[in-house]
Amino acid sequence: MTKRLPKTADYYDISFTGKPDYCEKTELLAYVSSRAVQGEYRYEQKVLLKNISTGKERRITAGGTRETNPRFSPDGSRLCFLSDADGEMQIYIAELTTGECRRLTAMRYGAADPVWSPKGDRIAFLSKCAVGEDKTLLQQPLTSEERLRLARERLKEPVEITDFAYKTEEAMGFAAKETTHIWSIGLDEAQATMLTDGDRDHVMPVWFPDGERILFTSNRARPRSEFIGMDLFSVPAKGGEISRLTDSLYIAYYPKAFVPRFTPDGKTVIVGALTPLTEGGMPPTRLYKLPAEGGEAVSIWPDNAPCHEATCFFYNGEAYGGYYESAQVSSDGEYVYFISGWHGSGNIYRARINGEPEITALTSHEAVYKSIGMPQNGRMVVLRGDFLHYSEAYLFDERDGSETQLTDGNPWLSEVALSKPEEIWMDTLDGESRLQGWVFKPQSVKEGEKYPAIVYIHGGPTPFYGYGLTYEHQCILGAGIGLMFCNFRGSTGYGPKHADVKKAYDGAAFYDILQFVDEACRRFDWIDSERLGVTGGSFGGYMTNWIAGHSKRFKAAVSQRSVVSDLIMDVSSDMSAGGSQGFRDYYDYMRDRIRTSPVSYAENIDIPFLILHSYGDMRCPVEGAHQLFVAIKDWHPDLPVRMVLFPRSNHELVTGGGIMELRVRHYDEMINWFKKYL
Repeated sequence: MTKRLPKTADYYDISFTGKPDYCEKTELLAYVSSRAVQGEYRYEQKVLLKNISTGKERRITAGGTRETNPRFSPDGSRLCFLSDADGEMQIYIAELTTGECRRLTAMRYGAADPVWSPKGDRIAFLSKCAVGEDKTLLQQPLTSEERLRLARERLKEPVEITDFAYKTEEAMGFAAKETTHIWSIGLDEAQATMLTDGDRDHVMPVWFPDGERILFTSNRARPRSEFIGMDLFSVPAKGGEISRLTDSLYIAYYPKAFVPRFTPDGKTVIVGALTPLTEGGMPPTRLYKLPAEGGEAVSIWPDNAPCHEATCFFYNGEAYGGYYESAQVSSDGEYVYFISGWHGSGNIYRARINGEPEITALTSHEAVYKSIGMPQNGRMVVLRGDFLHYSEAYLFDERDGSETQLTDGNPWLSEVALSKPEEIWMDTLDGESRLQGWVFKPQSVKEGEKYPAIVYIHGGPTPFYGYGLTYEHQCILGAGIGLMFCNFRGSTGYGPKHADVKKAYDGAAFYDILQFVDEACRRFDWIDSERLGVTGGSFGGYMTNWIAGHSKRFKAAVSQRSVVSDLIMDVSSDMSAGGSQGFRDYYDYMRDRIRTSPVSYAENIDIPFLILHSYGDMRCPVEGAHQLFVAIKDWHPDLPVRMVLFPRSNHELVTGGGIMELRVRHYDEMINWFKKYL
């Protein structure tokens, strides 16, 4: 059968599988299928229930268009999930035997992340509120009229700022005064109980095995400048005094959450934690155990671990639906299973909890696992994808490593020509590390002919590229343009020396990328080395800008949601926390930031240059895009320079489920630019 080439319009046909939960007692799988609705500027999310024995599926719904986070009750008779049937996302309970579905919560700002108690009689969840807000109003959902009135009132309110962290990427503007709190509600209760207070966020609720208390993570005891400074706390499930359990570690929540896990006896908590920040940038997430009542945290991470950290900061592969549970404790309490990113893969590993620390790999696929479900009689549901397949649910047997595929959200992909890349490893020029990357050839390559190619630089720089399907890349290949990417210095998944973030900015990553491009051109005779392009987003946009101003290797560039000026980033990014301390004075600091900013070298950019950016980008503010456009155009009036700005979008437009119509336009702008100028 002749397969057709991929096209960007296919994005409306992609179904993203996520949030799976498995009930061994009933042999049922619950999961979410997400898909863009063409012409309606939204995604539809469905909760599906599949009988593993018969293969039959049915939808569980409260009548909403966005329904997600399905979780079985401990006895398997009920399913809780989130639905927007009444406007805001609320928790609903479905009786699986009768089909009855009822709303459990009525929160003013909606509910999120529901978690069953061990007895199945209560649910802990997250909901927002502001300090001093009327508690009775918090359980009266906003009507559409009230929501509009509230939005209008806020437009009239001055914004008072006394500290950093006053912007937010999620809201595409100033941070709302509401913060996230832990709540709990009994199945027969009309009102939920608010368990936390204050003006800080409280996340990742986990029930103690006895069902009497809830463990959670919060920055409530840290200064705002410690933006990743999260500690563990506990609180009685029906309200009471909050106890702080940790103060010497940062519980892993940003950039990738690690939900703490209890051992079955309830005596020990396993956490993924970061030691305080070092000069090398983001420290690795490592495994620790500590007494459930608080006390000294003990590392269970051995020096000879076959991976570098207990998290997977994976960059490519579609991110819609996100990551969920990345760690679980075995049913006998002897091991913790976790996903680690290593050499382009995201595999499952097992760490010993008691005795001499030991970590072994349970899987060794050229693939990326996204979640691990709770082990049940030796089996757990996992999400896994690779270069040719979107993430799907599998039933993984921890005893022999066997897997049974449970979902297939995109059977139509079998009719599309997808390109699988060839892998390259090489020593870096300075001999300090090893560089891994991949080269994709266009699906329609003809023997003896030459084709243009682009190098696609990942963001971060902390994440890594690896074995995941990114349909955007396949569409570029379908346009007759080759594609390559590598994990330059600053990327995780290759050890601490390679991950040193200073290497991303001191020239090491710059030369890594150029070396990789030259090696790819040497190895693959289909690449036309005179028709090369460069692109990337976020840090990848920064490096695109820097390369265009410091190298003549490329014929055209596309800068996406990029870092342009360090001065803008230090004062306008939602991650801003200043940066002038340690300099002689503020003038000296500004001079240094100008020197390190890509826009300062705009006079050297002399290739066709496309700038793609979102209006509401708070991570890399859009004022940087304006500055870059004006600078290049000012120095090169006759150079093809174009800027395309996207409304109703933030930094995550093309990676985190942004409006699909805008995502497709974004991809088309880039592809058409390279087709025209390469």
